[in-house]
Amino acid sequence: MHIKNWPEGDRPREMLLEKGPEALSDAALLAILLRTGRQGKNAIALAREMISRFGGLNGLMMATQEDLLSVKGIGKAKMAQILAAMEIVKRRLRQPLEKINIIENPRDLFEYLKASMSNLSREEFRLLHLNRSKHLIAEEVLFRGTVDESAVYAREVVESALRKRASALIFVHNHPTGPAESSLEDMELTISLVNACKAVDIPVLDHVIVGNDGFLSMRQERPEVFTI
Repeated sequence: MHIKNWPEGDRPREMLLEKGPEALSDAALLAILLRTGRQGKNAIALAREMISRFGGLNGLMMATQEDLLSVKGIGKAKMAQILAAMEIVKRRLRQPLEKINIIENPRDLFEYLKASMSNLSREEFRLLHLNRSKHLIAEEVLFRGTVDESAVYAREVVESALRKRASALIFVHNHPTGPAESSLEDMELTISLVNACKAVDIPVLDHVIVGNDGFLSMRQERPEVFTI
């Protein structure tokens, strides 16, 4: 039965207006974004399929355009609505980082990284550009790699920092299928990039690794690397 033929009290939009968004299931909230389903599936059934396919809302937040378009019944219009909604969530979590000293308040940083990176299917290397007050002024995904590797070049890191006029940097990368542990390669890369940035008087404050079990701050594990 099409949702418009359901009893009014069971329709997601009417339920949201009457009881508030917190009363709705994840599928019902997503169905409101979708508005319609596809042949043989109403919007809620399609939403349930997507939540199952992507492993919940966290997984959906990491979905790419290609991922979404691969779902039968999702065209460009629905894809755009979903991506816009998920980007609002990410920006809401990132916004406090523009007003606080990230080094003194790492919890807000970790919450944002959890939302934006913990369910990525491939490796990313990001630069967080900070001003003198250690507030976030820009974030850049500098490299995307395979599940197991990502090529990072010191010259591009330095050029990015100079272009953004950063006073300091934090490196972030993820281990899509592994724990938040620093490998020998991670350590060697960090030392190389810290030295390159030091040459242009831009300090590197940390290198955060996001794994499938949490986070690792390399500054806490190996502080000497960042004072070379």
